[in-house]
Amino acid sequence: MEAPTASESGLKPIILDELTKIGTSGPWLWKIFILCVTPNILNGFHVSSYVFLGALPESYYCVVPELLAAGWTPEQMRNISTPGNTLPAHSCGILNWNYTQLSEMDIEEAFHYVQDLTQPDTVPCKHHPANYYTYEQDEGVSIVTEWDLVCENNVWRTTVQVGLSIGKFIGASLFGVISDKFGRKTAFVGGAFLYLVSGFLTVFTQNYFLFLLGRIGLGSSASGLFYAAFTLLTENIALKHRSWMSIMFTISYPTGMLILTLFAYFLPMWRSLQLALILPGLLLIVHCYFLDESPRWLVSKNREKRAYTIVFGKKPNVDLIFKASKKVDEPAIGDSEAPPSNIATKLRNSFREFAGLFSTWTLRKRILICYFVWCVTSMSYYITAINADNLSANRYLYVAFTGLVDIPAYIIPIFILKYTGRRMSSFGLYLAAGLSLLAVLAIPKEQSTLIVAFAMFGRFGISAVYAVLTLHTAELFPTEIRNSALGTSSTMAHVGSMAAPYIVDLLGLIAWYIPTTICGASILLAGFLSLLQPETANRDLRDHVQQEDEEKKASA
Repeated sequence: MEAPTASESGLKPIILDELTKIGTSGPWLWKIFILCVTPNILNGFHVSSYVFLGALPESYYCVVPELLAAGWTPEQMRNISTPGNTLPAHSCGILNWNYTQLSEMDIEEAFHYVQDLTQPDTVPCKHHPANYYTYEQDEGVSIVTEWDLVCENNVWRTTVQVGLSIGKFIGASLFGVISDKFGRKTAFVGGAFLYLVSGFLTVFTQNYFLFLLGRIGLGSSASGLFYAAFTLLTENIALKHRSWMSIMFTISYPTGMLILTLFAYFLPMWRSLQLALILPGLLLIVHCYFLDESPRWLVSKNREKRAYTIVFGKKPNVDLIFKASKKVDEPAIGDSEAPPSNIATKLRNSFREFAGLFSTWTLRKRILICYFVWCVTSMSYYITAINADNLSANRYLYVAFTGLVDIPAYIIPIFILKYTGRRMSSFGLYLAAGLSLLAVLAIPKEQSTLIVAFAMFGRFGISAVYAVLTLHTAELFPTEIRNSALGTSSTMAHVGSMAAPYIVDLLGLIAWYIPTTICGASILLAGFLSLLQPETANRDLRDHVQQEDEEKKASA
């Protein structure tokens, strides 16, 4: 490689020109691609791992120690302690008999004795501290039996999945700031460290709340790894490769879900499964070693010497540095140094951008619709990911199908957008997804295969619409408030993902079809609301809020 010659503009054009060349083909391109895409597979491990980690036992009921010590069988004990005429598979309460008195009688005498009494109230199993739950599930298969996450504690089972969403919400903000201020690689290394620490914490802790803390850490690290790696990829590859490499980056996520299914099938014990999902994360140490900081970010921070060294593989010579620094020391006439920006200034600017989203009726309507559709789309995406038990589906096949469905769902919108606009693409995908999920109501529960088929088609529409939704939202708002529109819409998406596990676990207990019905109805509403948004396919992007008002007045 010939040594470049410094131009009057300094090192920056030399670095960016060479970066364009090596980002087109060669070992640099493929190194960046592999190092950035493969970590996203780890993110796919944990989005649906809850289906296996939190698997409910086939049956559980309350054990009364006094009756057990008196030689009663489980069936005899349940016949006298369980309310109702039949024995449910899942029983949380017991009749409030005097079990100490009953344990002193023989079984026949006890049954005749209670028949002559008025049936007492039903009380929770743990109303008597000595009582405990017994499960028809091998010990160690799920976290449920380890920490009694059933009945009154069922909400804590659900919170395990919510913790992942909370972590992603925190991580998106935290690692976004780290990435912009301290570098993409710094954010990636921080995410990798947090992933390993949090992952091993979830494997070896005996305490539920430490396990939950580990899940929050895994969610945060997922955001750190995802955003840093995606930014590194887009900043360092040529435009000709950006589209297909971005698709491959996205596809790595459902690839992780498919690998998760294999691990879960061969490792039924939850700690073994969790360890298998964390151990590949040790490869992140290799990624951290070989991954370079983004030269474009270094140039933006006036650290051109390091950027030059990364791009050319050697330090710039003294003459080159002298020529570049000479130009920097002699700014052009009319140039002035930008005033330093403090935290207060940044906060004021952020608030001004956010307020701009609601500055006119047109923008208010657009952003409120965006908030709703982002929220319900994310909610439905996560509901369809973890809803296996409510649909009486095989857990392994269900998670595998969700991964398989996502792969074409991420690719097909590219072709749809070539022939239809953003608005009609969104409406069509929402309509297909909503009707598919509502159709589940018309199918008998016994036909689980058909139910899962409709649920997966609904998931296909939900996954596919994400690509259109992101693009449409970005085009709906002027440049000066676009970042705020995307950021706050993403926040609403996290609200939806946090609500999803509660809908699946708590409302699903009331009726198995409630989660899919909520998804179908809300997705249909999102589709009709998307028709109220303007088409942006063949419209130039606006830079200022005033341009939107001027255009509306002109059209009126």
